[in-house]
Amino acid sequence: MVASEGAAALPADAALADAALADAVPEEVLAAFGVAGVSPVRLPGGQGTTWRAGPVVLKPADSAPADRWDADVFDVLTGPGFRVPRPVRAVTGDWVAHGWTAWRWVAGAAADWSGVSPRWPELIAVSRALHAALAGIRVPRWRVTREIRWTIGDQVAWGERDPGPLLGPAAGPLAGQVRRLLAARRPVDLPDQLIHADLTGNVLFDDGAPPAVIDFSPLCRPAGLPLAVVAVDALMWHRARPEVLDRLADEPELDQLLVRALIYRLVTGIVLRAGTDGIDAAGRAGEPVTDLVLAR
Repeated sequence: MVASEGAAALPADAALADAALADAVPEEVLAAFGVAGVSPVRLPGGQGTTWRAGPVVLKPADSAPADRWDADVFDVLTGPGFRVPRPVRAVTGDWVAHGWTAWRWVAGAAADWSGVSPRWPELIAVSRALHAALAGIRVPRWRVTREIRWTIGDQVAWGERDPGPLLGPAAGPLAGQVRRLLAARRPVDLPDQLIHADLTGNVLFDDGAPPAVIDFSPLCRPAGLPLAVVAVDALMWHRARPEVLDRLADEPELDQLLVRALIYRLVTGIVLRAGTDGIDAAGRAGEPVTDLVLAR
């Protein structure tokens, strides 16, 4: 994944945030990616593990095979209406060195999604442009089925995983919300393709240039799902008003995509925060959005 200046983050588990602040970029990593002697600066957003060193953005590799595959995609991805950061090879020629990855820094700032953001038309346009470019890329199954919270949430949302073990007492109020949403699912007649499932803080706007899309979070689902995820995120965590859903009124199967997007986010929240104080905060954020989505 990539993070860049201006990227926003959803509330994170405190222990993860503390761990993310523990170490700076090792000198051998700077040397491996050609920025030896440059003092790295931590970038905001994400889990606090991303650093800028001159023209390069550095982040610990999540999984070397996955990060290599992501880099291969972004290395050649192009199209009108969007920018993406290009991966940087280490001196060895690999995309991963000493457990880190590197990407070219791209200018821009994430949007403020409170109220009814004026950035919605641009976000819709860039999402559609990006996903048109991603549509022809074959997704290996291993890339979108790794046992991480994002894929667990995705599989529950689309009926590919039994949610029961996740919805015990440790899930707090989120368990009831997820059950209500699961009961509202109906078949979705839309084709799956490679998508970027986490656009909320990862589209950077820069006047005079197309929006830049960073921090690739690949899944294989309908192309309209990422916009539904942004809507859910904006409503839960960014003080957006319900009218933002009117901006997506022409999106096919919007109501069912919103149901699945919200299940996805709630279940990933359960995996991350089950049994902690954060589960109650997530429940408070999720309840009005669950009511809104189910009332449609």
